[in-house]
Amino acid sequence: MIKRTLESQINSRFGKGKAILLIGPRQVGKTTLFNKLLENKEHLFLNGDDPTVRKLLTNPNIEQLKNIIGNFKIVFIDEAQRIENIGLTLKLITDQLKDVQLLVSGSSAFELNNQTQEPLTGRKWEYQLYPISWNEFENNVGYLKAQQQLELRVVYGMYPECYQ
Repeated sequence: MIKRTLESQINSRFGKGKAILLIGPRQVGKTTLFNKLLENKEHLFLNGDDPTVRKLLTNPNIEQLKNIIGNFKIVFIDEAQRIENIGLTLKLITDQLKDVQLLVSGSSAFELNNQTQEPLTGRKWEYQLYPISWNEFENNVGYLKAQQQLELRVVYGMYPECYQ
């Protein structure tokens, strides 16, 4: 797996009391990056594609959130843009459950930003993940191999799927 530039930046924000949002186009590796950062860390994974998760996280009160999260100190909400009123839910968790580190990913920057912008003002670090950059590619495979694959990368692109 290609090491992403954002990995160390996001990792340095763990435990600082703010939600960490990772947004970007589909298939650029948002979930993969968070899963890599969470290797060997106990965490709760909530998938916004799951209808039960969407129902539970749409307009919950603080006691419901405490029951959902339980004793977990890290909560990863994937595909957050699919959850109605997710901004207010994230605000509740950030404000009321101070020892919980929130990681939130979403593929629709416009939708997720609209839902989280006001409620999470001052409560989040937001990162945009793009397809693999030339620097990330070159750092992973080396200068010579990167140059040899230039035409291939121009034709097939820099999405992570192209490297598997």
